[in-house]
Amino acid sequence: MTNPAQEPLTSADAQSTQPWWNRPVTGEGGLLSDLLKKSGKQDVPESAITQWKRQMLDIRVFAKTAEAIDSDKFGAEEFLMFVKTKYMLSKGIGEYAGLYESARLLQLAINAKDSFIAIDQTELRYRGYKQQDFYQFIEGLLKTGADPQSFRQQVTEKAGELVIQIKTSEGQEAIQSYVEHLDQISENEFGLKLLALLKTFQLTDYSVLRTVADLILNIESHHIYNINQLANIVAQNLNQFEKLSKIIELSDSQNNPQSYAAIVQYIILSHQHEISYLKFNELMRVLRKWYRYYQSLREILDNHPANQFKQPPEFAEAIPGETLYVKYLKWLTDKKTGLVYMDLT
Repeated sequence: MTNPAQEPLTSADAQSTQPWWNRPVTGEGGLLSDLLKKSGKQDVPESAITQWKRQMLDIRVFAKTAEAIDSDKFGAEEFLMFVKTKYMLSKGIGEYAGLYESARLLQLAINAKDSFIAIDQTELRYRGYKQQDFYQFIEGLLKTGADPQSFRQQVTEKAGELVIQIKTSEGQEAIQSYVEHLDQISENEFGLKLLALLKTFQLTDYSVLRTVADLILNIESHHIYNINQLANIVAQNLNQFEKLSKIIELSDSQNNPQSYAAIVQYIILSHQHEISYLKFNELMRVLRKWYRYYQSLREILDNHPANQFKQPPEFAEAIPGETLYVKYLKWLTDKKTGLVYMDLT
């Protein structure tokens, strides 16, 4: 039996069979080439490197913007408590579930209490036939669910027709003031809904708005934020809060001190930090855009790990904005449950 024919050795093969001291360092068949073959590491595709460079340029823009918006006040304990409370309310988490709209309605009722009281007092005091017809027209608009712009336009036109029919300057001024208060209320997204609820459930004593507002202001002045402490205070004044339960659309199961405490906590923290939150929310909007590029960069790294690929020097660069992101991730993550109080996706 004859031996099979053998392939002739290439120059690289020939070199690789030589003792190491006789072999070149670089080039085909060199020591470095042989070492890389033995390591089994692949080159990162040029397309991935190009994509990395492009994404790094883009993410740098958003990182600089985010860093410019960032503020030390965002790390304050009370502010972070507000961010978490607002997040849980809006997402319906835990004891805050189903309370977001009720919290917004009560917040508006308190903030615009003077307008609601003025509207009620005008309707009680000026009871002429033409005025009552106008009030009924307003109720009809509220029932149709007219949007704020259409509501204001129709009210203004109807009020214009009414004013020229009223003989006294006092009566004319009362209607004009009435319309101004309606305009102010309608500027809030929940304004017309709250006004409709007040009329539907016929709140007989609008002064309860002032009573609840004063109570909340007093709680705020004592810097009480713990929800269990708030529940105890609410329990002592539950009869006042219960007068507003239907107005703020609380269900029977929610009509309890714990639910009101969660709402009061939100209102107090909102009153103190809402302006700062506007800037914080702007930061979150920028970070959401930044995060898309961050995910893409992380994906490139994950798909080309250092133990399998010869990573280029670019991959060792710090990702712009990552330190800022990690800071907020740490601040807004519950250590016990792992819940993250921010949504960048």
